[in-house]
Amino acid sequence: MNFAKFLILNPKDQNTTRETEVEMLINLDHIISIKPIRISASDRLVNGFWIRTTNGKKYKAVKIPQNLLTAIGEKYGTTINVNLDNDDQPFQQ
Repeated sequence: MNFAKFLILNPKDQNTTRETEVEMLINLDHIISIKPIRISASDRLVNGFWIRTTNGKKYKAVKIPQNLLTAIGEKYGTTINVNLDNDDQPFQQ
């Protein structure tokens, strides 16, 4: 078996406003697709990944193994800073 470590957002933790991150081993032979996505949090926007496996499960990952990140593109492995101060500015016409 060909396992690799991923950092997955835990969808079961609904009691908190922030999703928790858990490490998970996934068999690389069972991955159907990995799609780059943007995941929003209260204070940041993160480049993440939507992972589909052969058993129909889907996971949101914030970190994937380096060899997969190299194949997809290094630009998807970083955090995007969001300037929240811009929302305080009044709309100008």
